[in-house]
Amino acid sequence: MISEHSTFHIPHLTFDSPLAWEQSLRALTAQASEAAELGRWDQVEECYRLRGEQLYDHPMAPALATDLTHFDLDVIARIVNARLAVQSQLIEAAKIRRNMQGVRSWQGASETERPLMDQLA
Repeated sequence: MISEHSTFHIPHLTFDSPLAWEQSLRALTAQASEAAELGRWDQVEECYRLRGEQLYDHPMAPALATDLTHFDLDVIARIVNARLAVQSQLIEAAKIRRNMQGVRSWQGASETERPLMDQLA
């Protein structure tokens, strides 16, 4: 067990107390939640990577695990919402594409022909 006076050392990260270590974990998780709210998924990934480094091979108190889990659930909800939004946009784009293909075939253009705009580009 780690005493309160020992120094935590995780490659490139050092903590003077268990409280500083817990605060760092909470801060990284809160930052991940805020980044997810803003759609900054690369920052979310980096926060979780850093948190994983800090958690590697270190026991965690149940209360801390519960607190981090609440933030994690917020991030998961934002990921699900983002995925649903993208899926909805893809479905809408597919509908528009089908409608455009119908217009081209109605105008007598072959569906395999490239539109004039693509030919000019």
